[in-house]
Amino acid sequence: MEASNPLVSIILPVHNGEKYLRESLDSCVNQTYKNIEIIIVDDESTDNTPTILKEYAKNDCRINIIRTKKQKALGNVINVGIRKSSGKYIARMDSDDIMYLDRIEKQTKYLESNDKCVVVGGQIDIIDENSKITGSREYPLDDGELRKNLFLFQPFAHPAVMIRKLSLEEIGLYPENLPKVEDVKLFFMLSTKGEFHNLSDKVLKYRITFNTESQTKMVEHFKKTSEIRVWAIKNLNIKPTFREKLIWGIEYIGVIIMSIFPSRIFMKTFEYARHFLK
Repeated sequence: MEASNPLVSIILPVHNGEKYLRESLDSCVNQTYKNIEIIIVDDESTDNTPTILKEYAKNDCRINIIRTKKQKALGNVINVGIRKSSGKYIARMDSDDIMYLDRIEKQTKYLESNDKCVVVGGQIDIIDENSKITGSREYPLDDGELRKNLFLFQPFAHPAVMIRKLSLEEIGLYPENLPKVEDVKLFFMLSTKGEFHNLSDKVLKYRITFNTESQTKMVEHFKKTSEIRVWAIKNLNIKPTFREKLIWGIEYIGVIIMSIFPSRIFMKTFEYARHFLK
């Protein structure tokens, strides 16, 4: 199957993703919306990933594989794909997640009908290492509600977003050389270009396995996130409310305390706080 002048470019970065890659690719190629291209950026994988990619590309001409030398951060890898894309919209995807099959159709329809919206996401299910649904995560729908907690939580599940390519180009694409928090900075920057929205529908199965993220890394991630928030205040003139400043401080203390507990408890507490505060 081949798309001529695809409206949507799915950007999928991968590094040694052989374990879940087939599930991820199947969910891309079987989308109900067909006018897509699937750009896979192989960040110098050393496992069976290249073989799997060649197999899928042989059977679907919409797939474009780009193999690159190991990059410093995820934003760098994603930008490799965006620069090669031809779609009006950029749909993000990760190599261990699974799209619901009507995701691209619903998000494309929304952006085509809402010119002011620069990013649209959706609701997600959480899956484990066996692809079993273990929970879900709800995100606010409209722009006002999403901005209310911009300094507390991410407004979107990053692999579940579709973004106007023109808006990405206006901000210089993804921030580069910024490990782990490239999406935090990205959404602050995109918030200056238009509205944010989430669909009420579930669009993605998001995998959390707990075997790669230590408590130390979680604390470090929060510190880097706080640095980006300070950067947004100084450079984008986006001001947190008094409520956000207060909870931000409580967040900092809470993250330090919760870091002594197992990752599962850490994440359950995080999900409860997100649900309560939204």
